[in-house]
Amino acid sequence: MTLDLWPIVVPIIISVILSLAAAAVVSRSAASPAQQAYIASLQGRLAVVEDERDDAQLRLPKLEARIVALEERVRELQEHIAAKDREIARLYRRLEHDEETMRHG
Repeated sequence: MTLDLWPIVVPIIISVILSLAAAAVVSRSAASPAQQAYIASLQGRLAVVEDERDDAQLRLPKLEARIVALEERVRELQEHIAAKDREIARLYRRLEHDEETMRHG
């Protein structure tokens, strides 16, 4: 099982890139201090998104390994429960047999 963050990260990156492109076009026509600050802000936002994406990609293998371990533990517990259920059923059959023997004996 893989955790795929691309459906979340890609639209964000695309929107930031488009904003940067639009800001660059505007800045070429009239580069005021406010526009330069806006561009710097967008570039900073893009850097943050890329850092978060990189952090998420670094965590993915650990999370995938943890999921595999938890799935294995669940399987073991389910097998244990099934064994206990079989044991309980066997004991009930034995009890019923002993009760039947006592009634007729």
